[in-house]
Amino acid sequence: MLSDREIAARADPQLGQHFLVSGEKLAELIAAAGIRPTDEVLEVGAGIGTVARALPKSRSLTVIELDKRLIGHLRQNVPHAKVMQGNALEVIRSISFDVLIGNLPHAVTESLLMLMPRLSFRTAILAVGESTDLDKLGAAFSWSEVTRITGDDFLPPQPGVSRIVKVVPADPR
Repeated sequence: MLSDREIAARADPQLGQHFLVSGEKLAELIAAAGIRPTDEVLEVGAGIGTVARALPKSRSLTVIELDKRLIGHLRQNVPHAKVMQGNALEVIRSISFDVLIGNLPHAVTESLLMLMPRLSFRTAILAVGESTDLDKLGAAFSWSEVTRITGDDFLPPQPGVSRIVKVVPADPR
């Protein structure tokens, strides 16, 4: 089996692939998610599984990845997860989940934010651009910044800064 570093060396820059590997940032993301043993968890943009394999036990874990080249590695890296290949923005509407985790390219996350009012969930933990305006979510959601993530938190290093944010519906289920 290839290591994370070996897989990351094949990252596709056209897909904006940068895989979160910082143990400290993963711990902050996981703590913010507040995953319960009874939760159904969905990770979009699962990449090579660095986030998914660090998540605590839950009732179910589904991961979605667009890049077909990474599906086999995900299945090996996160054997307890249901692995799906496809466009997360299309698939997400047909999946039930309590906790959403997303480390997608910022432009894709912007589109995901527009879908959020039509989704039912308790908590979402998302990587967003430094200048992403989360106030456009409106009164239906509250949000808070969990941490900032930068170049060396990723393989390959990400140019620029992202924020990990927690988004909670005003009427949580």
